[in-house]
Amino acid sequence: MEAWFPINTQKEEYIALLNCEPSVPEHHLRAALLRRAMEAVRRLVQVQQEKPALQQLMKTGSIGDDLWREFSAAEQEITAELQEIAMEANTFKEGWGQTIFSTAAQMLEHEKQKQMQLDMKAMLEQETLRKKKQDEADAKEAKENEQKSKEKREREAKKAEEDLLKMEEMEKKSAASKRK
Repeated sequence: MEAWFPINTQKEEYIALLNCEPSVPEHHLRAALLRRAMEAVRRLVQVQQEKPALQQLMKTGSIGDDLWREFSAAEQEITAELQEIAMEANTFKEGWGQTIFSTAAQMLEHEKQKQMQLDMKAMLEQETLRKKKQDEADAKEAKENEQKSKEKREREAKKAEEDLLKMEEMEKKSAASKRK
């Protein structure tokens, strides 16, 4: 049976710090436990979001029992992980196990907002660059059109001048032939 989620690196990091010799300062352990709680909350939210769709697919027979068992195992793992984190948090400070998850959820929300701001900034930069390129292309096209228009006017002026010279030449010939 495959795991629903990849390896929980935050959990591994916390356990590694916990077992370090010499021991690491408590604030490092607290920070690692909070990161572990953030990952647990992220996974919990994902499971909660996926569960209704999977239940519906299970009812219609679109997915097999194996997939549902994998999902159920992931759900149980998350529940156990949440309980373990709460117990660990209470070893640092009594009652922290009750608030660590709300703090983790707030931090996840902050990360999400920060990522959205970065994405929006990147989109704005792309749009600004696209607009700049479009403006440059428009300016180049306008310049080319102006040049073509100028060349056309010059050709027309030259043709008109040639036509005028031909007409004058014909008038001179006509006047000369009338005098004879």
